[in-house]
Amino acid sequence: MRKFYPHLKILLTVLLIVFVISSLTGGAISSADMQTVAGQVVKGTKFEQMSPAENRIIKRFYGLNANDYESVVLYAPGDNMDVHELLLVKLKDLSQQKTVEDAVGKRLETQLNSFEGYGAEQVALLNKSVTIVKGNYIFFMVDEDAAKAQKAFLKSL
Repeated sequence: MRKFYPHLKILLTVLLIVFVISSLTGGAISSADMQTVAGQVVKGTKFEQMSPAENRIIKRFYGLNANDYESVVLYAPGDNMDVHELLLVKLKDLSQQKTVEDAVGKRLETQLNSFEGYGAEQVALLNKSVTIVKGNYIFFMVDEDAAKAQKAFLKSL
């Protein structure tokens, strides 16, 4: 029994390290194609009939350069009084998570400040927004169908 004790200690240490690393990365890396993920997420929502926004809109709304990421899809509001939007980001590297999360937080704060005091419906919808970080994918949605889209997002990964 004493012969195996040092090996057991090493094995347990390795397992602990693997567990800590996987916990910190926010989930498994997905090889899912962005077009497939986006297609599943928008299915049955108002975004299904829309075209994704151009990279300059991603930069304007979020301050993110779409070329820095593996793939970015944004369905943006059609006018200034609309808050419905969907952002999907597939990261090149997990170190990009915080940058995107911060950009989403800043966008949400900006929108809340813009509608505070007069856009009660918009503020209520913004307060129900959903943000999910799952491995190398980030999902942000402001919409009545956010819970349904969230399930589709997680299933598509």
